Amino acid sequence: MADNKPKLSKVTFEFDQEEHCMSNKMGGVETLEIEVNSDLPITEKDGFFFVIKTEQFAFNDAQELNELLDNVKQSVNLLIPAKDE
Repeated sequence: MADNKPKLSKVTFEFDQEEHCMSNKMGGVETLEIEVNSDLPITEKDGFFFVIKTEQFAFNDAQELNELLDNVKQSVNLLIPAKDE
C-alpha cells in the first residue's frame, strides 16, 4: 500500500543582520536564506543539502559561517524521527 502522507522536502531559514560598515547598498539590512533540501523527504533520509541565497551577508570569519550551518543542521535533525536500533 502506498503511503500518501505529505513529505517534508524543503525547510527554509532566513537570517537578518545590520549591514556591515563597508557597505550601504542594502538598505541597512543584510539577509541570508538557507534552504535545506532533499531529493527524498528530509524526515526519512540522512543526506540533505544546503542551498545558500544572499545578495550580501558578511561574516567575521569562516567559523561564524560553520556555526550557523551547524545550528541549521541541528534544527533540521530535530525533524528526523529516531530510528529503532
